Amino acid sequence: MKNSKKYNGVVVPMVTPFNSDMNIDLDAVTVLVNHLIDGGCHPFVLGTTGESSSISFESKVALVKKTVEVAKGKATVYAGISGNCFQESLDQAKVYTDLGVDVLVTHVPYYYPLNQNHILNYFNQLASAVALPLIVYNMPMTTNMSIDLETAEELSKHPNIVGYKESERGEERMAKAIGLWKDRADFSYLLGWAAKSYEAMLLGADGLVPSTGNLTPQLYSTIYESVLSGNNESAQKAQEKSDAISKVYQENQILVNAIPILKFLLAKYNLCTKAVLLPMIALNEADEKIATEKIKNYGTDLKSLNSVE
Repeated sequence: MKNSKKYNGVVVPMVTPFNSDMNIDLDAVTVLVNHLIDGGCHPFVLGTTGESSSISFESKVALVKKTVEVAKGKATVYAGISGNCFQESLDQAKVYTDLGVDVLVTHVPYYYPLNQNHILNYFNQLASAVALPLIVYNMPMTTNMSIDLETAEELSKHPNIVGYKESERGEERMAKAIGLWKDRADFSYLLGWAAKSYEAMLLGADGLVPSTGNLTPQLYSTIYESVLSGNNESAQKAQEKSDAISKVYQENQILVNAIPILKFLLAKYNLCTKAVLLPMIALNEADEKIATEKIKNYGTDLKSLNSVE
């Protein structure tokens, strides 16, 4: 069975590679984007994992330009335009559209607490003002606000809002959301809760958005493709291994610490440097040793790391 919706599959929220001078490492962007595509995934730049709130506009443009250059014709390119200034989000959308991005992604502005009416109005106005299709991104971990599913359902009626990316946890909520939209040919549900990838696919999710996919894109492609083809055993094995690898950098960590560990792991496998932007702090030597010891249990190279055999 194949998912016929336009926006589907594994969409990896890509880390942003930096040089030692904290400019975009364009060579590493090429390596990482190709790694994701070779693993059967699509790149999503300038999301939470990509440190988007810390990156200058000039660097964002450089990142998007290179990503599109590498991925064009081979994968769907998603780009985040989240921010607190509506006009800045519009400006980014215009530039990214001109550069060749395929679809835009944004969460709510997060400085002021918003009610559901504010959220509905914001996304409707944004969707009407941008040229590209828009995916609504629910990320209460960083915004401290949740988009009610009733609000999301209302937003799904906007002709330029084509999907909903869920990073809020809760199995009942996940099942309800998938049930709302799985039969909608014009609207996609993408799950950003990697530990529930297999379960979500069984329920009828259209796609997965796992940060661990930066390291192991093939594992998540295996979950996605295996469920669609009816090979649940393979999907379960991939889920179990991806969960174990995710724990290496996520277990007992807050987000601002987890991303530097993930980048260190990517550096270990020669995908990018470990550099992160402030306010994040790169790992110290002791923490690097801990991460190195943990990850080696799952693969000495990228091929073995991504294998379920």
